[in-house]
Amino acid sequence: MLSDKRKAHRRQLRYTAWISLGPKKLHGCVLADISDSGARLGVENSKAVPNNFVLLLAARGKPRRKCRVVWRNGGQVGVEFEKPLTRVDKHRPLLKAEAMSPPPLSRDA
Repeated sequence: MLSDKRKAHRRQLRYTAWISLGPKKLHGCVLADISDSGARLGVENSKAVPNNFVLLLAARGKPRRKCRVVWRNGGQVGVEFEKPLTRVDKHRPLLKAEAMSPPPLSRDA
């Protein structure tokens, strides 16, 4: 049996998150699992995901995490968070609306 070498326990999830590609540019993804230090994201094309980006974890744009891609595999990417999840974010349940609707775009047009 293979041993898990991860530093932090991962929680299995399945909800929509968004990769911020710049002002008013969001790319939807599926948050497959998350830990204090990183996450696994399902994406259409892992090569299209930049090496560094902001991941929006809820519809209102918070919480958000600065991410660095550590691996790519077809339709998935593994990311490391710049800072670990805070205690509040770690235990805060997502509301159904936050998990299913995209965050509002900036009104600066």
